[in-house]
Amino acid sequence: MDETVLKLEEVVVTATRTEENVRDVPVPVQIITTEEIEESGATNVGDLIGKYVTGHYHKYSGLQAPIGLRGFMTDAHGDDIKGHVLMLVDGHRIGTGNMAKISLDLVERIEIIKGPASALYGSAAMGGVLNIITKKGRGKINTTLKQELGSFDYEKSSLSSGGMGDDKFAYHIAASYESAGNYSDPKYGEVYNSDQLNKNIAGNVSCFLNENHDLRVGGSFADLTGGYPRWKDFKAYSSYDKDNHDAYDKSHGYGDLEYNGRFLEDTIHWKALGYYLWDRNQWFTGDPDPDTDYTKYTDTTWGTDQQFTLKLVPGNKLVAGFTYEDLKKKSEGRSGGAPSRPYTPSMDYETKSVYAQDSIDLLDNRLNIVVGARYDRFDVTTRKPETGAFDSFNERTVDFDNVSPKAGVVVKLFDDLLRFRGNAGQGFKAPSADEMSAMYEHPGWYGPRRILGNPDLKPEKTTTYEAGFDISHDRVDFGVSFFHTDYKDKIEKAPETVLYDGKEWETWENLGKAEIEGFDINLNWRIDRTFDLQPALILYCNSTFNTKRDDKENNCDLKCVSDYEIKSGLRFGHEQTTASLSYVLIGPQKVTNWDDWANPKTETKGSFSFWDLTMTQGLFGSWKLEASIMNLFNEEYEWARGYPMPERTFRIGLSYTFT
Repeated sequence: MDETVLKLEEVVVTATRTEENVRDVPVPVQIITTEEIEESGATNVGDLIGKYVTGHYHKYSGLQAPIGLRGFMTDAHGDDIKGHVLMLVDGHRIGTGNMAKISLDLVERIEIIKGPASALYGSAAMGGVLNIITKKGRGKINTTLKQELGSFDYEKSSLSSGGMGDDKFAYHIAASYESAGNYSDPKYGEVYNSDQLNKNIAGNVSCFLNENHDLRVGGSFADLTGGYPRWKDFKAYSSYDKDNHDAYDKSHGYGDLEYNGRFLEDTIHWKALGYYLWDRNQWFTGDPDPDTDYTKYTDTTWGTDQQFTLKLVPGNKLVAGFTYEDLKKKSEGRSGGAPSRPYTPSMDYETKSVYAQDSIDLLDNRLNIVVGARYDRFDVTTRKPETGAFDSFNERTVDFDNVSPKAGVVVKLFDDLLRFRGNAGQGFKAPSADEMSAMYEHPGWYGPRRILGNPDLKPEKTTTYEAGFDISHDRVDFGVSFFHTDYKDKIEKAPETVLYDGKEWETWENLGKAEIEGFDINLNWRIDRTFDLQPALILYCNSTFNTKRDDKENNCDLKCVSDYEIKSGLRFGHEQTTASLSYVLIGPQKVTNWDDWANPKTETKGSFSFWDLTMTQGLFGSWKLEASIMNLFNEEYEWARGYPMPERTFRIGLSYTFT
């Protein structure tokens, strides 16, 4: 591990949509670097976030892992449009909120913005934004072949290649084949039907037309299949059902085309981005043949984002642009081998947005002010599913809009050693198409069911105020943030039916509201520099303490929001040797017990912790040996109630790099 491994990344793009020094932005930014990714032992973005980022990680079995920030989460099934935290890749929506789907093969770093960012990114950016920055190719071209083996029949074969071909061309590609059998947990033993098979390919190709104009084309496709374990009689903590054959297909992909042009001596920068997103969520439940019964949802999105950055006056940067997206969700099902009605209908979303942000630097860049706003307009339609019988189905379209403002300030003192920052902003989540425009009837268990969207729904909305300070030194980086969030207009099923057209209908209303408050405390300590040690040695600690998480509607604590979270570790590096010991501590939280589906109840899920150890050793210049022990002390723990995590797990890998 050399000096670059432990150096704080100084330039970020997510906070303001443009490259900025991290000390000039008023919002808290966490960066997971390339080196941290390589040392993590994680195989997907979800597990990486669970290890380094405080918020909430809700990992299930079966490659399903929504994540949370500041008391809000992505959708439990990964439905991008229904989440409260926004997932991006290279600046555009990634098309899913299930971070277990996203391989780390092409990931260079990840930027995490906590707090509302709808003024720049629109719907879902309530709890925060996570932006995956992919590898584009740099330096001399090289290729790496890697083979990994581990507990529970784990195998992964991967290839990556990239670099600069010349001054006009760069690329990076990655491909992997990953499989695992049933895992075991420390208490209940083998978790039957938890096998998985993941096939990934991804890459970027960049062409530099001249010093002012460049093009990039990129994309990724992941074929993700496996089994989905369950408890006998659906009662958690009984015993695993050995005869269960439930399976899933959670494949995902995207493609994008990006142009960057700089004009008038870089006073104007035009970034044009076009993208296509594809996401599948399919559950097979047939017994003994899973294919006889399934529910499938497929999302496709076409989008473009046109961003203009103007630096016409020294100390002032204006960013303005527009976004257009067209999302179509197709739903279908099968029961007993015959077409059947899925749980939710098909839906269309058309979004048109404009945004603007002005960054002002004053007093020789010791004072930074950022103000911005975004306008979003939505047209949503509920459509009849591809399969299934309905007594009636009226395909309706509803339109609505929303404005999201924000403002922030940074004051730097003592040559940037100390900075104070404050910001205020609003986040929102748009109602889903069925919540606003559905109108259909179908047979139910106890007679006909009638579902009616509410066109008068408001978007769910948060207003957040935040203040903090950061101390930046070559030996230590220390930051404290206080945040307060007011959440209103939460969309919930109405407690009573409504009368429409002479019939009783189920519908939705804006009912819920909440208040969230707490502290983020982050430490990055260069122990080697403090004590003049030769090996690189760093202690990091990211922590969150939620002092208030009040569900105002039900007069109780919000669910899945812990009292505290601590993600910490010690990283060591010397010449070709690295080692990382990490510790995760999650406090108690309120959760729902679904053992009795008809009468769910709220209970307290206790705290848990675990340790991971990873090591790498360079060999003979071109070879590298990697080893990891996950859940080092064989702790019993679970991120989500009823889904115990694997027992102590061993992995070893060997890679060879050549030019």
